[in-house]
Parts: sequence; structure tokens; C-alpha cells
Amino acid sequence: MNRTLDCYYPGKGFPSVSTTGRSCSLRCRHCSSRYLEGMVSATDPDELLSFAHALSKAGGEGFLLSGGCDDMGRVRLERFVPAIKEIKATTALRINAHIGLTPREGLRELVGSGIDAFSVDVYGDDATVKEVLGIDAKAQDYISVVQGIMDIGAPIVAPHVCIGVRGGALGSEMVALRMLEPISPTTLVLISFMPTKGTAYESRPPPSGEDVISVIRGARSILPRTRLLLGCMRSRRDRAWEPEAVFAGLDGIVLPSAETVRAASALGYTIRKKDVCCALG
Repeated sequence: MNRTLDCYYPGKGFPSVSTTGRSCSLRCRHCSSRYLEGMVSATDPDELLSFAHALSKAGGEGFLLSGGCDDMGRVRLERFVPAIKEIKATTALRINAHIGLTPREGLRELVGSGIDAFSVDVYGDDATVKEVLGIDAKAQDYISVVQGIMDIGAPIVAPHVCIGVRGGALGSEMVALRMLEPISPTTLVLISFMPTKGTAYESRPPPSGEDVISVIRGARSILPRTRLLLGCMRSRRDRAWEPEAVFAGLDGIVLPSAETVRAASALGYTIRKKDVCCALG
């Protein structure tokens, strides 16, 4: 075997930034804005510039640029474009932007700003979007964002599929993967539902290791040429299944357990450690 496993440890050198602070117009059943609480707040372009220059001076690698959605599911980053351009022109920081249902004209501005990678959540059916996010958007709308930003020429587009997003149970994940098949993205990030206190789904169990592995195998079969990654958003209550997840077809994993790294090494994998967001490769 001659395979490589990229292991990502983003840490303090690659923080997450919210351009809306803790504010989000949606009350998603799996999130309810809770994840925004742990992000750096930069709610205007000057704040973002100050943050980025301080991070660069401290030797940081880059950051995730995100924030809460408006009531149409959009993460409105367009007003930050001049600041992003300045950051890219004056630092070596790499930026991964989480963009939601940004309209096509906004996508063009963001690609032109120099953002390095774009993360887009995708779903397999309209009912999941309605139940989990509480909006009337269609699953195809998210696929269209992926296709649109690829057509515009974004350097890296990394659709994300959340395993068990509908309260921990498997649903339309395989449908989402088949919707991505004609697009054949270069990168796919699989994440999984995490029960989170203060959300509507806080008492739901996370998907089992067997469920996660089954989706990984499906993704590897449907998208054989796509770089397949297991992202940071996943439950770590039980990690015994992680090595098998790697062997099911992963090219990379964020914050793997020590046992996962040992098991992969023992089977001949070359381990590469990286201090950035997995979407950046």
C-alpha cells in the first residue's frame, strides 16, 4: 500500500471568525447559533483587518470566515470584500469562507477577493432543509451554489455533507452525494451531527460509527476521484471506529485520535500533519 493520510490540527493558528458575532436569523435545530459563540467576532471590515494583521504577526496560517445567516440562508460577506482583498495583498494568510446561499453576483465578488477556499453545506432533500434550517430553500439551491462558484473559477470548492443532520438519524445523505456526482468536486468534507446543549436536537444521539463509515464508503464509491475528508464537526464520544473510517476511503481527517494515526501508520499510510483547515488541502 502506498497511500497518504493528511491529518489536520488547525488550532490557534487557524481560528474561526464570525462576521455577525453571535447573531443569526435562523434557529437551526442542530445549532441555534451555539457554534457562533466560540468564534472570533469581527462584525465590520476594520475589525476583520485588525484581527487578520494580528493573526499574521503572530504567525497564524489563516482563518475560517463565516457568520450567522440571514432569513434566506445567506452568509452575507460581500461588504467585507475590500478588507479581504487587503488581507490577501498584505499577508500570507489563507481564507476558507463558509457562504451559505450567497447569490451568484455575490459569489463573483467573493471569488474576485482572493478567498482561497469555499465551504458550502449541501442537503439531499427539501424536507431536511425545512426541518433542520427552518427555511423554504430547496436542496438543489445548495447544489447550485456549489456549481455556480465552480463555474466562476473559485480555486477550491469544498461541499460539506453532515451525516445525521436530521437529529442524528441517517436520511438523504446518499442522495446528496449522488447530486454531487455530476459536478465531481475536487474536495468533499463529511461532518456529522453533534448533540449540542441549548438546541432542539440536544437530546438526540449522534450517528453511530457504522453509520458514518457507511456514508464514507458510499461517498468513495460515488465520487472516486474526489478528495474525501472527515472534518472537525463530529462527536468524539466514541472514537473506536475512526481507523475503520480511514480505511473506508478517507484521504484526510481533522484531529484524529492517536490510535487512528498509529493504525494508519501500521498499514503503511504516509502521515502528513497540517496546521490548517482541511478544506484548504
